[in-house]
Amino acid sequence: MTELFKFILLFIALELLLGFFYYRITPKSIRASELDHKSLLKGIVERFFLMVSLINNFPHALTLFGTLKLATRLKRESDNEKINESTFNDFYLIGNFISVIMAIFYAFLYSKYMQYAFS
Repeated sequence: MTELFKFILLFIALELLLGFFYYRITPKSIRASELDHKSLLKGIVERFFLMVSLINNFPHALTLFGTLKLATRLKRESDNEKINESTFNDFYLIGNFISVIMAIFYAFLYSKYMQYAFS
């Protein structure tokens, strides 16, 4: 099995675990009754973008990522008045930090796997 294939399998396994983790820590007032596949896919694409940016030595992509995320969440309209805006914002901030940390971790793993693959 090639190192790249092992890395891809590890990436998928960690993403599945991360999706389950996010679902479990999401406050019940925010989360749907079942996994939100659209949000999971968006998170995978975000972390993949960050990972590719970091692998290719573009750390300023973190600034772009932060700006885009902020622009999409300037004011959250809620149909449910029970949802506390502060709770949502705290959860959103923690989720973004976890996402960036995972992208950095993926970039680190990728560099280690590829170092062995081509040495």
